[in-house]
Amino acid sequence: MQTRRLQQVFAIAALLMLPWPALRPTAQSITFGDLLLLPAILLNIDQLGKIRAWQVPLLASVPLILISQVADPDGSIIGVAQALYIFAVIMPFGWVAFVSFRPRTLITAFLLSLSISAIVGGLQVGGFVGQVGSQSIWALYGGAIRSAGLSISCSGLCLSLSPVFALLLYIPDYRKRMIFLLLLSIGLLATLAKSAIFATAGLGYYLWKEPNRRGILVVATLVAAMSAGLFATSERLRNTTSRVYDTVTYRVDNAGFSFYERTSTLRFSLGYLSRCSIIGMGTEGTTKELRQHFGNTVHVFHIGMVLVAGFPAAVLQWTGYGMLIVTSFRTGQHPVAVMLLCHMLALCTMTMLMTSFQYVPFMVCASILNYQLRHNEQVAAVRLQSARKVAASRRRAIPAAA
Repeated sequence: MQTRRLQQVFAIAALLMLPWPALRPTAQSITFGDLLLLPAILLNIDQLGKIRAWQVPLLASVPLILISQVADPDGSIIGVAQALYIFAVIMPFGWVAFVSFRPRTLITAFLLSLSISAIVGGLQVGGFVGQVGSQSIWALYGGAIRSAGLSISCSGLCLSLSPVFALLLYIPDYRKRMIFLLLLSIGLLATLAKSAIFATAGLGYYLWKEPNRRGILVVATLVAAMSAGLFATSERLRNTTSRVYDTVTYRVDNAGFSFYERTSTLRFSLGYLSRCSIIGMGTEGTTKELRQHFGNTVHVFHIGMVLVAGFPAAVLQWTGYGMLIVTSFRTGQHPVAVMLLCHMLALCTMTMLMTSFQYVPFMVCASILNYQLRHNEQVAAVRLQSARKVAASRRRAIPAAA
């Protein structure tokens, strides 16, 4: 009992801190959340024996990923260790840390973590909080700013927040749903990221399924009225609005070059695909090659999987993702499937990082799916046992009747 309680403490603490990659003890990608997740997995080591179907392609891709890292002439032992941790531990087995939690508990903790990061993001826009940990805040010389919350960058915060609106349907209390909706929206707006548009799919699904849509209109009206009143009376809020306006104006003025940079980076990345038909160029090798173009590797997560690990490994990874989504739909866990689809869309605007926060939605999805499959197996076992008892009673009744 004490071991299970300890495991649950480690698991909840890990889930709270995994979406906060700005908080880390070293300059490497390992965060405090990772240091808590590993003990949580080990304390549930008895759950590793039964392999689910979606784990098979993920595990099959690991040798190819590691070979690509080792063959990378620019690689390092750190890069190999990071790839081993992400693709041999986090992706296939990270969900094992959370098997003792019901989906509602797991999702509430996940949304609470993201809401705290969103609050920090809102405070950063207001000038109440500065840079946190090892993150990088994007700012102009005139004071305009984009928030990062407790993520590494504003894009990282946007990536974390934009897929999760569909998960609000797991929260039974209407008031809690409204609080989470408000906080997540504030954090997403504070990033001032164009990629926030990918949140519209999950948000639209949530609004479509929300049982109290009239209440949302009431809350939105109250928030708008309060904001107007604060704007009229608070000089600080007016200054914050001015800073946000400066940032938006700057980004609109540079939208043309931003679009060109993204499409050009994608075209440049496609030129390396022929070199990755079996194994990839590794993390460091891919970074070195792509930085020859615009000096960055952004917006190439899905193509980046091919460049880093090779086409066969990428196909196996995509197969695992697809199996998670399809099986979630088939078992009735529709909001989780929508969340993962939105996450895959949001990843289009990110590079492939060896940092666990990018992969938390996969762990959450796999844990909830495993819970549902275990429940289905238990129900099927009970039905089978009941059917056998009925059949046995009938066999006993036939001679007696004769």
